[in-house]
Amino acid sequence: MTAPEETSSSPAAGRTVPCGARFRAAVLELAAMRGVGVPLLLAASLLLAPEGGADPGLRDSDGEAVLEVGKTDASDAAIRKALAMALALSDPGARILPGEDVRRLEAAVETLGYRNKTLAHALQRLSFQPLDGRITDVRDAAQLFGFVNEWCFDEDQVRRRFRELAPVYHPDTGIVACRERMGQLIDARNLLVHHVRNVYGSGDWMGRRGGPSA
Repeated sequence: MTAPEETSSSPAAGRTVPCGARFRAAVLELAAMRGVGVPLLLAASLLLAPEGGADPGLRDSDGEAVLEVGKTDASDAAIRKALAMALALSDPGARILPGEDVRRLEAAVETLGYRNKTLAHALQRLSFQPLDGRITDVRDAAQLFGFVNEWCFDEDQVRRRFRELAPVYHPDTGIVACRERMGQLIDARNLLVHHVRNVYGSGDWMGRRGGPSA
């Protein structure tokens, strides 16, 4: 007489795997919802389980338990990882991506992270604390624009730097919107342009540009 065939819902003799109590309950619920036993659920999951997945561990917030998984040569950790993946994929919004797509997404995330750090550094470099009142001193104006002194720039450089800084602090559209800072930038631009034109007109500019930095 031949032995009766094992059905998908009958428990298979063999392995038990330690796991968390909540994890065990979730696996049993998923198997029942799929209309299969845990061994068949595990067999299918092992075919799809990616390498390097997270092991849910031997216990969870509900404590420790053991799960009957039938006959398999997989390690306890591999079994828990595979079943954890099956639970994750039971979410209607879950999807499996090819490894190349995952690596491409990871590279894109890394690139965005680098760009964010670069932007944060640039904003920190460009930012300044508004001075009290209006900008009336050439040295203060030069400092706000990032010039080392009042002799190291010309009118084109002043206007170019203003175009770089204005979008950062514009009160309506700026990344670091600040009406006070924007007003001081305008004051500083006008003061520096006036300073350049006056000193150039006096013929004193080239001699002073060779002086020490402030």
